[in-house]
Amino acid sequence: MNTAKAASNAEVQAYLDEVTSLGLSDKYNDWYQVDVSAMLKDCKILSHEVDALTGDSLVFLKSSLLFCSPELGVMRHYPRSLVHCFVEDKRTKKGDDNLLFRGELFSVTPESEQLCWVRDCTQNHEIPSTQSLISGWMKWLNQE
Repeated sequence: MNTAKAASNAEVQAYLDEVTSLGLSDKYNDWYQVDVSAMLKDCKILSHEVDALTGDSLVFLKSSLLFCSPELGVMRHYPRSLVHCFVEDKRTKKGDDNLLFRGELFSVTPESEQLCWVRDCTQNHEIPSTQSLISGWMKWLNQE
């Protein structure tokens, strides 16, 4: 196996390992291990994010991303050109919702197909890690 393919397989495996560590139901875990892994065969993953509460995930590829939701049973592929990032810093204007900081990746697609990946911070100590995630989003959005 060539080095590039081995690295690609390692990234896919790291992603699947993280999903497995969530302790999802067997049905959801099998969906990731069989269906999602089949879709990612030989894909080069740049990075990924997993929502530990829902089991949803994002997989960042070179010029697109893949949203996976075991609960919805969907894998949605979004070209990078249709994905946008908004950041809201509410630390100086606290509202009733206790939200201090928010990052959102979203798509310009039909409503039933929209991506809405949100990272909310209600505590100051959550902000640096969220800013780091957003930095990764911005790097991906701006790559050539």
